[in-house]
Amino acid sequence: MANTVITISMENGVLVPSQPSVPAVQGNTVTFSAPSDSATLFFSPGAVSILSPGPSGPVSIASGGKTAYTFTSSKPGAYSVFFEPNPSSPPANFPVRPSNLLLLEIDTSHVGFGGPGGGPQSGG
Repeated sequence: MANTVITISMENGVLVPSQPSVPAVQGNTVTFSAPSDSATLFFSPGAVSILSPGPSGPVSIASGGKTAYTFTSSKPGAYSVFFEPNPSSPPANFPVRPSNLLLLEIDTSHVGFGGPGGGPQSGG
């Protein structure tokens, strides 16, 4: 089984993951690492349903910390995680486009989503 390590870094005041997505493959793991800045992860309801242990509420990672999850399903769904430095700043909504990817989302203006190198992606 594969383990994908996602490094979260601060760029121009925005937390940015090291890649835009991770394939949701049953049995594989994803590890989120925050080497120099703390981060809060907000998981979509779909992502919560296919990760073990299931994240409940925002997940905070301290500077230098990490957290890991195992995918429990490979079925397509609306899977995403949103990165924010402040745990009191949840996203208004999550992308709803079904896929076999866990989308790693950033929102620089709180009006839309887009991973590294991608344009805004809103639900719909």
